[in-house]
Amino acid sequence: MPTLPRLTALFLALVLAALLPPRADAWAAKPKPLKAQADTEEVVPTVRLPDTVRPLRYRLNLTIDPDQTEYSGQVEIKVALSKAADHIWLNGRDLDMASAEVVTAAGEHLPATWDQVTPDGVARMGFPRSLAPQTLTLRFTYTAPFDPSLDGLYRVSEKGLNYAFSQFEAISARQAWPCFDEPRFKTPYDITLTVKAGDEAVTNTLPVREEAVPGGGRRLTFAPTRPLPTYLLAFAVGPLDIVKGPTIPPSGARRRPIPLRGVALHGKGPRLAYALSVTPGLFLTMERYFGIPYAYGKLDLIAAPDFDAVGMENAGTIIYSEQRLLVKADDTVDARRRFLVLHAHEIAHQWFGDLVTPAGWEDIWLNEAFASWLAPKAVDAWQPRMLTARVVEQEALEAMDLDSLASTRTIHQPIATTSDIETAFDNITYRKGAGVLSMVEGYIGPDAFRKAVATHLRRHIDGVATAQDFFGALADTVHDPVLVDSLRSYINLPGVPRLSLGWTCPRTGLQVLTAQRRYRPLGSEAATAAHWTLPLCVRPGAAGTTTCMMVTATRQALPLNQSACPAVLIPNATGSGYFRLSLTTEHWRRLLAVLPRLPAAEQLALLESLWGEVAAGHQPQSLYLTAAVSLATVPAWDVASAPFPRLKQLLEQAPTDSDRAALRLFLLQAWRPVLARVGLTPGKLDRVAPENTALLRDRLVAFLALELRDEDVRMRLMALMRTSDTQPPAEIRATGMAVMAQELGRPYINGLVDQLRSSTDAEEREMALDALNRVTDPTLAAEVRDMVFAPWLKLNEVNMLIRGQGRESSHVPAYWAWVQANMAHLRARGSSATLGALTLPLEGLCSTTAADQVEGFFRPMAAELEGGGRTVDQAVERIRLCAAQRSGPPPQTPTPEQKQ
Repeated sequence: MPTLPRLTALFLALVLAALLPPRADAWAAKPKPLKAQADTEEVVPTVRLPDTVRPLRYRLNLTIDPDQTEYSGQVEIKVALSKAADHIWLNGRDLDMASAEVVTAAGEHLPATWDQVTPDGVARMGFPRSLAPQTLTLRFTYTAPFDPSLDGLYRVSEKGLNYAFSQFEAISARQAWPCFDEPRFKTPYDITLTVKAGDEAVTNTLPVREEAVPGGGRRLTFAPTRPLPTYLLAFAVGPLDIVKGPTIPPSGARRRPIPLRGVALHGKGPRLAYALSVTPGLFLTMERYFGIPYAYGKLDLIAAPDFDAVGMENAGTIIYSEQRLLVKADDTVDARRRFLVLHAHEIAHQWFGDLVTPAGWEDIWLNEAFASWLAPKAVDAWQPRMLTARVVEQEALEAMDLDSLASTRTIHQPIATTSDIETAFDNITYRKGAGVLSMVEGYIGPDAFRKAVATHLRRHIDGVATAQDFFGALADTVHDPVLVDSLRSYINLPGVPRLSLGWTCPRTGLQVLTAQRRYRPLGSEAATAAHWTLPLCVRPGAAGTTTCMMVTATRQALPLNQSACPAVLIPNATGSGYFRLSLTTEHWRRLLAVLPRLPAAEQLALLESLWGEVAAGHQPQSLYLTAAVSLATVPAWDVASAPFPRLKQLLEQAPTDSDRAALRLFLLQAWRPVLARVGLTPGKLDRVAPENTALLRDRLVAFLALELRDEDVRMRLMALMRTSDTQPPAEIRATGMAVMAQELGRPYINGLVDQLRSSTDAEEREMALDALNRVTDPTLAAEVRDMVFAPWLKLNEVNMLIRGQGRESSHVPAYWAWVQANMAHLRARGSSATLGALTLPLEGLCSTTAADQVEGFFRPMAAELEGGGRTVDQAVERIRLCAAQRSGPPPQTPTPEQKQ
């Protein structure tokens, strides 16, 4: 079927815009029943409600029919009023309130008014008179539309069947029911769901009673929940497949087994088999780590087809995107590995986040950082062959790019607006936060760290806690105030430390010399004055003994208990330090001589530090190329492939075509022999180390075929793709599809579009989108962009398509023109996440003029973007830094002497 013409796409977008419910920024135009005149002299609360009223328990009675455009609810909230008042503040957004009343402790029923005061859902409930402090019951009857942007309670359709799913984190529960929508308010919930005939309903607990209702529907009453904040509730309603998984057996102090279920769209239940089969082992590994019995009675894994959050840790009811949950036992190693780490992350939250919840959004970093730290550790303990042991360190190194921006934020971010809540969920929280926790654990040891975690959780079971509470548990465990100072310095200071390091050997023995300041890349205007308390581990010589110490001063000489003077000092031994190193060129050359023999984590850390020095203009690019080539043949797949993203940057930022051609030839000569050893198809290495080889083949083939445009690799790959009896290994199929899209043009593109229009396989659809984002023909690339407006593309897939628009850098200028020309239609088609994603590919514009244009275009609409003004700041800064890199010295390929 032909691709969607531009005019048709435009027409569909305009129709869609007319049909969509009003946008959040137009809320004031919507009629508000039961509205009362607010007290104009009172300050309206923003992200934090007053402490004068506190919820004690909710009773939710919702009627959810995904065949309709809205749902209805009857809600009771028991609250404690601690100060006399004639009104209270709570949360509710775009709720059509039919009635509201308050029931006093004496049983008096009083009518109440309801007024949504702010666009993001702060509401005022007015009483007919001032009420004394007491326990009150708030009652509401209302209807609400299903959300069109994958927030709150939203509706999706597939094969003519309709479903409803929820995503309440961070502050979208207020779109589903009137509530106190903050993490600190944890209460039990009594939930009743009424659904039509043929529909199933899933929430945080199992049903305890079922009643028939007129019309053939059912009313399901569920067991009361344990205390939960609003954002951890979950709902799934529709003609769902509910698959019973293997029961999780009793373990340790938990005497009861845990029923395990998988939930998917109608007909997709069989695809849950792999996820259900691996869950008990991973779950028990996690439970043993915490030493606290699982609290929530059952565990459901829900596959949502249009879910942009990837995974959400709702208590006892985890929701995943279909692309991540519906993996198969014979899927690629990478797909299974990504799922296992994600799955472990969400299971970890059942304790750290659900059982003990952050008291406020400013501490959400600890919740997410901890789960990001523990997840790969748990997978490695359970299935070491999945090679997740270095995930935390690797991802922390990747976070340093974001953390190197002047516009980055601190891990512990003050929350003043709802935009601040949105930006709290980025790689500073997840990856930098996890890296800092890994550094702390490495310094005090895993046993002490685990004991501190258990102490923290046991002190706050079913409650909330702050980061300071965690620091207290850590201090009580290790009795080292300097360590807590170090953690505080890392969470309260933005940026990456740049640690200058050397050594001297006076008569008193070996001394390590350090100096620190904030790292900044070439072209950055970030202030460099900063001072961290920084754990440092060093080793004299490749085979020496590692010693760890704490760097507490801006400049410091740290003695080592060694009299011999080493030929080389290994800095950041263990590789877990969150900093970039600044070394002399001679020190770097000595390190490169031993680099292939160092442990993999140290190789990764040193390689990234060297890249940082190149990006800052302190070391020549030829030195980085020398290091990258020296690691090309190391066994560890993640080390061997680590340079690929940086090498792509060097290619794209090469100032002239001849510079680019020379660098490309150098890289081909270095990595073609590696592919000859690994092979396009399985061979000897696969029998020795199958997972490692598959992961390396995946990255290596993509680098050679798509970034270096190796014609031989591309032709061989296409031949494998075309031969029905010799399909390529699963791990390189996505690259093969991308090459076919580039080489075969319209006929192949039409086939991918047909697949998107007809297939319900989420993984296949994602691969098709990835291939379409690799199209090189400008005309076809324009048609791919216009697919954003196609009604058969799911909203999370729209976001995937937009985020991938920078993969072929030559198309970025055309993409930028398209964004400017289509903004009205993009507003109608997408969400705040969609609009925020529009800025991501623009780094490739790489000029100061373009940075000014992007600034001028997006700044006036910053409030509409997910992340607000910071999203604009970071997009503009990335473009300026790219321009500074491109105007720097041209890339230099190493001389033969340097390569040795």
